[in-house]
Amino acid sequence: MKKLTICLLTLLLAGFTYNVQAQSKTQVEEDLNNLRAWMHEKSSMADSAIRAEWPTVKKEYKVKTSALDQNARNLSDSSRAEYKSIKERYQQWEAQNENRKATSPDNQELEHWERQMTGTTQVRRIKPANLRDNFVQALEFTRQERSNWSLRDWDYAELVVGELNTRKTDVLDKLNNSDKIKIAALQVEFATLRKSREAKDAYENVREQH
Repeated sequence: MKKLTICLLTLLLAGFTYNVQAQSKTQVEEDLNNLRAWMHEKSSMADSAIRAEWPTVKKEYKVKTSALDQNARNLSDSSRAEYKSIKERYQQWEAQNENRKATSPDNQELEHWERQMTGTTQVRRIKPANLRDNFVQALEFTRQERSNWSLRDWDYAELVVGELNTRKTDVLDKLNNSDKIKIAALQVEFATLRKSREAKDAYENVREQH
């Protein structure tokens, strides 16, 4: 009878341990999913917007990776490899943002860019119903003019798009779903165009060094 009791307790303990491990594995995989989505969201934002909230971004990253670092052993091999890749990407991204100084814009020049890209110098007062059109105008201007832009020009363009992004956040609950989807696509497009310029500059710098 004593042996049977011990066997039953051993089985119960093993089952409990298995359930705890399974729950831990499920949670850590969910944490990785959240980190992946967070990285996609933040890296899609314009550089000027990221610079404005960079201290918050760094804190969020530390919070999101704290549990993952402690429980990485519960990830699958492929998930561990992905987590390592995400951390490496973040470190590169952090280095770029730490080293790059924010633009100190000339107010008149900034207003000039606001008028060209959005049609107004009162971006923070754009009505929710008009915000989509302002984003469309800004991206159309970017597509047409970007090939002639200097890095300084890109900084001003990013500042304007950053203002549009801030306005979107302020009135998000007043936008319909169609406008939200369209604006999100335009935000991603602008970030992609900006990154393509950075990639081009990096390639040209390598060629010059050789």
